Amino acid sequence: MRFRMTLTWMLAGMIFMAARIAQADGVVPGYVLVQLKAGADIESLESEYDTTTEEHVEDLSLYSLTTPSGSTEAEFAQQLNKDSRVVWAQTDTYVASPEFSGTAFHFAFDAGPDPGAYVNQTAYQQVNLAQALKSSTGSGIVVAVLDTGATFSHPALQGHYVGGYNVLNPFLPPDDVADGVTNEAVGHGTMIAGIIARGAPKAQILPVRVLNGDGFGTALDVAIGIDYAVTHGARVLNMSFGSSQNSRALEEALSEAIDAGAVVVASAGNDNTSKNHYPAASPDVLAVTSVESNNVKSSYANFGAYVTVVAPGSGIRSTYYTGGYANWSGTSFATPFITAEVALIFSRHPKLTTSQIEEMVCATAHSVDNFNPRYQEQLGDGIIDMAAAVKCAPPSN
Repeated sequence: MRFRMTLTWMLAGMIFMAARIAQADGVVPGYVLVQLKAGADIESLESEYDTTTEEHVEDLSLYSLTTPSGSTEAEFAQQLNKDSRVVWAQTDTYVASPEFSGTAFHFAFDAGPDPGAYVNQTAYQQVNLAQALKSSTGSGIVVAVLDTGATFSHPALQGHYVGGYNVLNPFLPPDDVADGVTNEAVGHGTMIAGIIARGAPKAQILPVRVLNGDGFGTALDVAIGIDYAVTHGARVLNMSFGSSQNSRALEEALSEAIDAGAVVVASAGNDNTSKNHYPAASPDVLAVTSVESNNVKSSYANFGAYVTVVAPGSGIRSTYYTGGYANWSGTSFATPFITAEVALIFSRHPKLTTSQIEEMVCATAHSVDNFNPRYQEQLGDGIIDMAAAVKCAPPSN
C-alpha cells in the first residue's frame, strides 16, 4: 500500500505543524520540576506550598509538584528556587520527534510488505556495515530506544526486543500505537528499532515509550525513561527527538546515564540551523546529523559545533508498525546507525568508558568537509565507518 499526499492533507499537516511548534516552545502546564537537597522533607514542602507530588524519580531526587491555585508554573518555580531546601526548580519543557517539530517535516512513505532495501539499502554500504558485522554483531549489549514505542509483532523484529516500559502509561506495554491527534509519528520508534536490529543484529533492544502518536513528550517523560533504561542494563541509549530548550531534569538524567557507563546518541534536528538542539547539544552526547548518499548535508539537517558525526538519513527503509516496511527521512534515522555502531564496539570491548567509545567513533569517521564547503567544521568528524570503528584498537583510558 502506498500513501498519497493530497493538497488538503498537506495543508492540514502544515496547520498542525504550526501548532506543534508553538507548543514545543511553551511550558508544560500543571506542575513544576524540583530537585531537593539531601535530607529535605517533601511532605513539609507540599504542606507549605499547598501542592502535591505527581511524579518522583528517586535516583535523581526529582519531583514534579502540582502548581498551586492562583500561581503560574513560572511563578511557582521562581518561588521554589528561593527555598533553602531546593537545589533547583524549573518548568517542564516539551520534546518532539524532529520529523514533526522542525520547519522541514517529513512523513513515512512507500509503506508496504516488501522488505526490499531494508536488507540491502545503499546506506549500509555508506557506513561500511557488512565488514563491521564480520567482527561484531552486538551480542550481549542492551540498547534502549526512547521513542514512540515498539511493534512487538513485526516478523523482522522477533527475538530482538527485551522487556520495555511505557512512561506515558505504566499500566500498558510500550506499544507503538495511535494515541495522539494526527498520529503521524506512529511507527517512528519501530523504524528506529529496525535500523538498530539490522546494524547490530545480536544486540537486545529495550523499547522505552516517551513519545505519543504525534511524536510528543516532555523532559520529565524522558528523564524517567533514561532512569528506567539505565537501571535495566542499557549500555546505549538512542534518542531521536529533541527541543530547542534545555532542561535541568534532562541534564541530570543524562549525567546519571553517562556516569553509569552508558553512551547516549541523539539526533541533531531537522531545522537546517546551527542552533542548539537538546539533548544532542548536551555534554558527552553523540550528536548525529544527516547526509545524503553522496555525503552532502541533507537540506533539512542541523549543523554546528555540537555535531559529533554524520550518517545517511534520507529515504531510509526500515520496519514499520503495520508489520511491513516504509521509507522515512530525517536526522532521527541517521542516529540509529551510530547507536548500532556503539553496540558493536561495546560487544567487543564491554569495559570501555563512554569517552573511549566516543573517541573510537570519531577517530574512525571520515571528514565530509570537501563535500560541504559551506559547512566546514560544522559536521563533526564526518561520516562514520562502522568497520574501522569496530576493528580499531581501543584508546587508553
